[in-house]
This record gives sequence, C-alpha cells and structure tokens, in this order.
Amino acid sequence: MIALRSLLLANAIALAALSPAASAQAQPSGPLQDVSKVKAADFSWMTGRWIGRMGGATAEQICSTAQGAEILCLFRVFVNGQPVMYELYSLYDTASGPELRSLHFSTDLQDKALQQPLVMKLEKFSDKEVVFAGAPGTEVDTSTLTRDSSTTMNGIIIFRDQKEPHIRVRWEKVAYDAKVDYSPPAR
Repeated sequence: MIALRSLLLANAIALAALSPAASAQAQPSGPLQDVSKVKAADFSWMTGRWIGRMGGATAEQICSTAQGAEILCLFRVFVNGQPVMYELYSLYDTASGPELRSLHFSTDLQDKALQQPLVMKLEKFSDKEVVFAGAPGTEVDTSTLTRDSSTTMNGIIIFRDQKEPHIRVRWEKVAYDAKVDYSPPAR
C-alpha cells in the first residue's frame, strides 16, 4: 500500500516520472521562476483528464480549473483493470509558493482512521519542469513532472531511502469522454 499511496505523488501532481528515454536526453527546463511568486493558476495546464502508464498499472487524474487560489484533482490507480487506490489532492497558494496536499483512500471508501495529509512544497518551477519536495519526515524526497508538450509529460518519484526513481509514469492528456483501457499492455 505504501508504493500505491506514494504513486500519486507523482503527481501528481500531483501528483505525479521521467521515462527512460526522457531521462537519457538533456531537456532544457526553461527559465526558472522564483517559487514564491508562482501561483496555483500557473498550473492551469494540468486542467483536464490525464492517463498515466507505469509498469503494471494505469493511473487516471482529473484536475479542475484554477479557482481562487486552488486546483483540485482526483486520482485513481488501476491494476489489471481494477481500481486499487483513490486520491484527492489540492494545489493551493501559500506565501512561499504553491503547496500540494493529498489524502489517499481505499476503493471502498471505508477508511476508519483519520490520516494526515501528505504535504509537498514547490521547489522548482519552469515551463518544462516542476519539482515538489516532500516535507521532512515523509517518505517522498521529490516528485518531478517534465512536460514535453501540452498533452504529454513524464513523472518521477524518488523516495528518501532510494537513489534511483521508484515510480515512473508517462502521462497523456485525453478527452473527458475518451475510452481508456485500464489494463496496461503486456511487457
């Protein structure tokens, strides 16, 4: 469950990984912005429905338009075509820049314990790359999104106890009513 719980941090933004091909290429990240000046509205490119492919799972993320100082996203992960995790996260403005806060849920929504949100702070922002850092004491070190077009991006999550990426996701923006095969292709 920890791996699935951490899966969303990809994305993520939020959850939200660099594919092996993307990490092999040195992609320019564009000019960096002072993260304290970045607003949730600067993430308006996330609005819509995204399908993510990773190893033996498929993820779906649907993000609202920026309203006020916040974007709200729904996220779910499928293994063998069946949902195994739900997540709700928000990106909202703070004085030091946008913060990502997420909560994870079992698919039957029968969770009894009150959980603490996973909190991540914006560390780096450009038109091509976004990096969130996990709060001290949490399992996630960084969650990175690298955009290669307006409809595709790669995500990577690195846990504090690992040097190599733990989760890699290739995201593609799709129409809300697009038919999706939630069973990943055989390797």
